[in-house]
Amino acid sequence: MKKNMKKILGVTLAACMAVSSLAGCSNSPGKQAAAPAGGESAAGGSAAQSTATGDPIKVGVSNMVTGPMAAGGIRMKQAITMAFEEINANGGVLGGRPLEMVLVDDTGTPTGAVNAVNKILGENVSVSIGPHTSPMASATQELYRKAGVPFISAATSPKLLEAENPYFFRISVSDGAVGPAMVEFAKDKFGAKKIGALYDTDDYGVAADGATKQYCADNGIEYYSEGFTSGDKDLTSQLSKIKGWGPDVVFDFSHDAEAALIVRQLDELGMGDIPHVGPNALAQSQTYDLCDAKQLEGTYASTDFYADESNEAMKKFLDDFHARWGEDVERYAAMYYTAAYLAADAIDRAGSDKPEDIRKALSETKDFDAVFGKLNCSAQGEMNTNLYILEFDGEKNMNVTQQISLD
Repeated sequence: MKKNMKKILGVTLAACMAVSSLAGCSNSPGKQAAAPAGGESAAGGSAAQSTATGDPIKVGVSNMVTGPMAAGGIRMKQAITMAFEEINANGGVLGGRPLEMVLVDDTGTPTGAVNAVNKILGENVSVSIGPHTSPMASATQELYRKAGVPFISAATSPKLLEAENPYFFRISVSDGAVGPAMVEFAKDKFGAKKIGALYDTDDYGVAADGATKQYCADNGIEYYSEGFTSGDKDLTSQLSKIKGWGPDVVFDFSHDAEAALIVRQLDELGMGDIPHVGPNALAQSQTYDLCDAKQLEGTYASTDFYADESNEAMKKFLDDFHARWGEDVERYAAMYYTAAYLAADAIDRAGSDKPEDIRKALSETKDFDAVFGKLNCSAQGEMNTNLYILEFDGEKNMNVTQQISLD
């Protein structure tokens, strides 16, 4: 029985938050929680009640409960929790077995992720979700491979594929594809011949910068980039060098806090008239809420998620998520809601709770109905080929400027 999102999205969810697995949200790095989804909320709402009564199947979740990306970690956890509630309310998997979340705080750092994944693997999980960022995924790939446990992540670095790890499955679009797509957009939209860029010097940023630089070199585009370190509070030196070089368009490959900082400092340095194409982080509320609407106006973001309310499945997800948590959906939520359903779908198609059987089923994924489109697994574990270029208006609304299929 294939469980896809469109089938199970029919479950009606009550408002506000509840689930015993959320006990993992503490200030203690490595804090672990394990519980089937479902329960009462202190705010008075209730979760969908499980009808699955068999032996639970454990699913690991390496989550950013604390640290620099904790805001995204909250959405990631809420999305997986809601998906498990829906799946369990519909009878679970394998004819009546509930999914049980084993959540460990990875602190949003590679070291924290190694600690978290080691704890998760010690719980005999059947499949795992996360960690989220490329540096964390890179640091834990070998742990999953040695344990023989498949993991699903939205980490975007193309370098992750160099490990040739058959247990790694990506539900985001690789920056190996995003950078070239951004270049083509800059050429078509602005006639760009010179592209300046800022990039985080972590695995994600270096790989994205490298892929973009190579594509520019192959296509006769001048490219100049400056690096920075996650947590930097002032990027005016790098931006001033880029300004002096005279780019037609500015790119950046950054995470949440720095993506917002770049928007603000471009404006402060009088670079607001240079077209700016930011990363998927910029299209998330926890990032753009750190910017003034006028600073954002005319800025672009490249992302593999867009909350298209004309899509029936997406609209249902948006409404249910807001009813359940009182929050709006963003990329973290959509990606990891999808990951939870993908794991459940693979377990059912495998007909087994054994990690190797689930890995094989994941590798055979075809035409899986995610809320943001169809997913098909490539030979390298890549599943998502949907990309959008969004533009901000003067009120922080985003509109699709271009939709790209990377098939």
